Amino acid sequence: MPSSRVCFLAALFLIFAALPGPALALPRQQAAPFAPLLSLQNAPPPSQAQPLIMETEDEVLVRWDLTADSVTSLNDAEILEAVGNVYLKRGNEYLKADFARYYLSSKWVYLKGNVVVQSGNDEIKAEEAEFDLRSRTGWLKQGRIFMSGPHAYISGDRIDKHWGDVYSFRQAKVTTCDGDAPAWSFTADEAVVEIDGYARLTRSTFQVNETAVAYAPYFIIPVKTQRQTGFLVPEFGVSSSKGAYVNIPFFWAVDESNDLTINEYFMDKRGFMHGLQYRTRPGEDTAGWFRADFLLDNKTKDRQDSGYYSGDGLVRRNDERYWLRGMFDSRFNASNWRLKADIDYVSDQYFISEFKNEFAGLHHTNTELFDFFSRELQEKDQNRLSGVMLSHDWERGSIALSSFYRQDPRLGNGNLTRSRDETVQRLPQFDAFLHKGRIFPSLPLEFETSAQAAYMYRRSGTRGARYEVIPRLTLPFNTRYGSLIASAGLYQTVYDTELPSRTSTVGNQDLPRQNKDTRTIPEFSVAAFTELARVYGLDSAPLALSKENIGKTQWTALRHSIQPRLEFRQRAYENQSRNPRYGAEDRLLPETELVYSISSVLTSKKERLTMEKDENGEMRPVSRTEYRDEVRLRLEQGYDFREADRKDDLGIYSRRPFGDLLAELDINIYENLYFNTKNYISPYEGEVVRHQSGFNLEVPDYGKISMGYDMRRGMDEYKRSEPQNLNYIRFGLETSQIGQFSLAAAYYQDFKNTDNTETDVDLIFNHQCFQLIGRVRADPQEKNYMLMIRLSGLGD
Repeated sequence: MPSSRVCFLAALFLIFAALPGPALALPRQQAAPFAPLLSLQNAPPPSQAQPLIMETEDEVLVRWDLTADSVTSLNDAEILEAVGNVYLKRGNEYLKADFARYYLSSKWVYLKGNVVVQSGNDEIKAEEAEFDLRSRTGWLKQGRIFMSGPHAYISGDRIDKHWGDVYSFRQAKVTTCDGDAPAWSFTADEAVVEIDGYARLTRSTFQVNETAVAYAPYFIIPVKTQRQTGFLVPEFGVSSSKGAYVNIPFFWAVDESNDLTINEYFMDKRGFMHGLQYRTRPGEDTAGWFRADFLLDNKTKDRQDSGYYSGDGLVRRNDERYWLRGMFDSRFNASNWRLKADIDYVSDQYFISEFKNEFAGLHHTNTELFDFFSRELQEKDQNRLSGVMLSHDWERGSIALSSFYRQDPRLGNGNLTRSRDETVQRLPQFDAFLHKGRIFPSLPLEFETSAQAAYMYRRSGTRGARYEVIPRLTLPFNTRYGSLIASAGLYQTVYDTELPSRTSTVGNQDLPRQNKDTRTIPEFSVAAFTELARVYGLDSAPLALSKENIGKTQWTALRHSIQPRLEFRQRAYENQSRNPRYGAEDRLLPETELVYSISSVLTSKKERLTMEKDENGEMRPVSRTEYRDEVRLRLEQGYDFREADRKDDLGIYSRRPFGDLLAELDINIYENLYFNTKNYISPYEGEVVRHQSGFNLEVPDYGKISMGYDMRRGMDEYKRSEPQNLNYIRFGLETSQIGQFSLAAAYYQDFKNTDNTETDVDLIFNHQCFQLIGRVRADPQEKNYMLMIRLSGLGD
């Protein structure tokens, strides 16, 4: 065998040697005389059983019942011999064999022929066995242990059961494959297995189809049901930008509340990336997740480079690259005080995009963060946001003290210097909210307000403090014919500005000095809406409360409603050009607009049969009623009175007071089919200028498919300027297992920008005891081919 092949197989074997996972894990048996055992199946009734009374070493008095085709007493009743269908039973545990000899003085039992020992969900089979029923020790020849939880087999020429839950094996074999010739297995001259601990194998080989492919003098396999220390599933592949690569993560279960993951990611063209991830959950109200990745990159980017994010006008001259991110949430002493913190800082503008699909990429990171905190980090093409917030909630109000730092990754590394950074940082910010509620219990008049004080810092440009209060009054008026809601609010803002040293300019044009210190902008709105509805009963007999109908659903009624709505909104004009601009909220545009819409909704009433516990704790069929909007159609348009009276730039832009007509349709008639489309039709262009549509279809036992199409036509109007056309399609497919194969695919195509095309395909071969995953990912920057092997029960 060539030396390179030997090295590769040896490395592959060692990678899988200590993979963690729930496989090979034994549940601890508290009262079993020896473990593991399996549940009682087909044992004969002990109606004519020979009782065996004994005291265990734990000084517990127990009784075993012995039954067989024939039982003979020898040596003055000191020995019992049983022949044919021998069962030695205690509770739900038993031993079975063709022949048994029991020694009354020592409490040892010798078993021979088709020996089976069962308790719980695990099983031992052997040709011969001998056990001390008091100390739970013994031995087996040609034995095999099957653990149903992880579906794992451990066999040996001889198995010794020691005190506690420790077994030793001679000529051992470990696998999760069924059958006498497993697809893969670990063998060892000797092995020691501790239940809910580890299996330590000496002079071991990794075998594929009974052929040894790698050797290790010693290694450890976890045999636990809970999370455990060990290697996770590695990643192997070839990439056009990274070369051949291998990513090996190692998981360390520090304790029940903390764990650490370390991964070494070798890339032939780029070097080693080192990763460190820490998770903690010391209680229900506290959780933390933090990760850091560092790469000393062999490759940089200049403006003349092609195929590597070319055309964006940016460079990357740094070779020290990193990404720090994490989240932390805590509630103090079960009170309403909460602390939240986010960290997201990256070395350059390309790092997250280049490594978005890896083990620690943005997709994997956001998946874990959403599971932990129900929130995610910014998308890959956005500024990175870090912050900390301390908040408290009351029934009618809340307060929050926070600080936020927004990083522009494009700065530095050969691009704009960080001294010219105009990104606004809120250091610190205080918010207070009074939630909507009635002023007087007998009057429908409602009041709410929000207040904010923040210091807006940036290295270059205007900075200073901003204080804002937004009170709002709402008067709802409801009748049997409809509802009317009037609302009036006020934006009162005060700026305490530190002016820049010189007047700001754009091109050759001087901008007004941002030295105005206040603004006061009132706004008003009134909305009227009603609903016309009719219910159509369906002649359907109630489902019979039987087990055969569990899960069945039938429609019992349909409700059709028409919902017209009319809303008028007005916001006063104020010249804000001399106010500081820290964000879009510092430039509130005037508004005088009427928006009218009508919706048509078809709602179903369904009866569904489920199994639920009754007052006695027994499962019984129960009928439940469900409601769902099956079809919704909405038409909406607006009329802008200010645009109708506009006098500016009429020679360039004609007046267009009517907004686009929105036609939106949602269809959800079947539980597994959803369709949505939005169309914006310009009354002046006479065509659709923006379109969004998509559907999702899931077919049980076959898979699911999704498609979407988005289009936006470039427009140049007084109120909007969208010069670039958008036109792209997205597609997703996941199949259920067909034979031994399954498929997952995703495709994104931007027809106007070929640099925005991505293709992901996973072809999965599913075996009873392993899974082989081939993955292809391609975009304009990279083509990536990956192979992953998952051994069932190891690293699951």
